[in-house]
Amino acid sequence: MKKALKIIGIVLVLLGVYYITWTPSTDGISETAKKAVIASEERTCPNNDFRNVRHFPKEWKKDYTGTPGKYPQTCMNTVSSFFCPESNWAQCNWFVAHHKQLGFEETTHPKPGDIVVFFKKNNDARHTGLFVGYSLFGPLMNHSDGGKKPHNYQKHFPILLYVGAGRARGYIDYKYYTYSGSSGSRTKTNKQ
Repeated sequence: MKKALKIIGIVLVLLGVYYITWTPSTDGISETAKKAVIASEERTCPNNDFRNVRHFPKEWKKDYTGTPGKYPQTCMNTVSSFFCPESNWAQCNWFVAHHKQLGFEETTHPKPGDIVVFFKKNNDARHTGLFVGYSLFGPLMNHSDGGKKPHNYQKHFPILLYVGAGRARGYIDYKYYTYSGSSGSRTKTNKQ
């Protein structure tokens, strides 16, 4: 029994070291995806600055850092800033409705730098993260859990763990979106 516990302890330590030291690979992905992955790895807190959100009304465009009370959710604002910090977007449903205009395509073959969106019933997009690669724990993402404090930004979070825990909150599906840049209509989207 003691030997079995010792082996289990060693395995858990090794898994912990692996998880802590795991880093995403940016081999074979576009320059835009590489920049997004690198930016997500460098980030240490959610993006609370909504001044550059292209589709927000003027009164919502502000930096909510240190603002008490209600504030917009930070998950999509954080992820979109990895791609376009000077003109990002901040709502999951808005992204899903406009992803082609933003140069993204839905994909069933995710690679690092893809956006992962989690859905509730009726295709209601409610959360997002940046897929950063596969590990022993399955696919991992960097994401803001919606809050605005440093601990609300989490790196290398297992997507399957989020899906499992999210079922209790009504999440039933998730989809990946890869940046293709093929649309070329960013200026069109800026005017919306």
